[in-house]
Amino acid sequence: MADLAWRPPADASPELRDGIAALEAGRLGEAAALLTQAPESRTEPEVAYRVGVAHAIGGDAGAAIAAWRGTLRLDATFAPALYDLGVAYTQAGEVAQAGLIFARLLAIHSDHAEGRFNYGNLLFRIGRAEEAVAVYAPLLDAPSPSRDSLVNIGRALRRAGRLDEADACYRRSLLDRPDDAIAHWNRAHVLFLQGRWAEGFAAFEHRLAAGMTPPLAPALPEWTGGALPPRLLLLAEQGHGDAIQCLRYVPEVAARGCAPVLAVHESLVGLVRALLPGTETLGFGAAADARAEAHAPLFSLPHRLGLPEPGSVPEPARNPAFDAGIAALRRTHPRRRPRIGLVWAGNPGHDNDRWRSMPKETLLRLVAARPDLDWVNLQFGDPEGPRFSDFAATARAIGDLDLLIAVDTAAAHVAGTLGVPVWLLLAAEPDWRWGITGSTTPWYASARLFRQGRLGDWKPVIGAVEAALPPAESGE
Repeated sequence: MADLAWRPPADASPELRDGIAALEAGRLGEAAALLTQAPESRTEPEVAYRVGVAHAIGGDAGAAIAAWRGTLRLDATFAPALYDLGVAYTQAGEVAQAGLIFARLLAIHSDHAEGRFNYGNLLFRIGRAEEAVAVYAPLLDAPSPSRDSLVNIGRALRRAGRLDEADACYRRSLLDRPDDAIAHWNRAHVLFLQGRWAEGFAAFEHRLAAGMTPPLAPALPEWTGGALPPRLLLLAEQGHGDAIQCLRYVPEVAARGCAPVLAVHESLVGLVRALLPGTETLGFGAAADARAEAHAPLFSLPHRLGLPEPGSVPEPARNPAFDAGIAALRRTHPRRRPRIGLVWAGNPGHDNDRWRSMPKETLLRLVAARPDLDWVNLQFGDPEGPRFSDFAATARAIGDLDLLIAVDTAAAHVAGTLGVPVWLLLAAEPDWRWGITGSTTPWYASARLFRQGRLGDWKPVIGAVEAALPPAESGE
């Protein structure tokens, strides 16, 4: 918002003088009433604008929007009103209106850096990454672009698939701020997508300084590499799928003479105990007093153990340490037609769930197209779906499938871990672990990747999946 220290002219009306004084003193309701009564509010944009400021600071967004629209009727080029109106519409979820206002602001005031930054953010949020990059671009011409500008431009370039340019933005930001954990964390995702795994895992370590820590902080020293202690408490972090993906590193810790102790989400305890019955596994609630000499986050193991590639250790389905556990979870029943599981959505709290999940109806088109197949709804939370007690129960259901078709969520990691064929449906901007191109992944040999060509457009993906399904048996 504009400078609240603006002073009215000497011949200002009493209402204007008193209204500005009330605004400076934080008496917002009084300020809004006085400024509205001031005759200048009907002729002077500076005064009409401050009516909106008083309402906005006081929490009345609707009244602020109305006041700023009134300001623009007095002066359609008044930059503070245009900017604050764009922000207010954004916060109110009126995306189309916000976009129109920001575009209007920049058409008149092309050098308005904050407006350009916020408009770019808005375009990125609604999936228009290339347009966001174009709007952000002039910010890079500043002698010293802000850290937030460089990080956000890099994020938009990553979504647009322009990974080298995204990396350049992050490296430019880190020249001035070499310890910027957020920039390092964002750069790690670009490095992973490029297949630069060792560099990515090193940069990914900065997530901890950025506040992305495990949910448990034990009173133990942290093992950061080198000689392993006799017992090491390994802390699951991030989502359930991330924890499942990292289980492949646990036998490597044991092979190096250290007894691993796992602390995981409560819903994962049964699954991990089934997969690694010889490893002590605790829920987070019971792990605070675990017997160990040190702790480490699970996703730090690749870097701290010096394992530069996903293939540096075998995946669970190809690792004898998991054989007995996988055999206990996988069931093979003779059947006449393939049994195929479906998962169309992940955790709605995930920051990218809008793009990685799809509407139920989109995936169920496969069911309508191929009634000859045995379809199984494995969508957690769906009224017609299963009521699994934990991930061990989920794994037993997935272990009884011939194929899982799923968006990028924990169920896909369960299938990959068990060696069950999984067709993974990926947004045009995939998560870091799946790379930017290709139909295979070094993380799971049983996975086949189906990728969007355009963000949000699942129709071609479903078409490709339908075409890849086994042909119907003759006579069916």
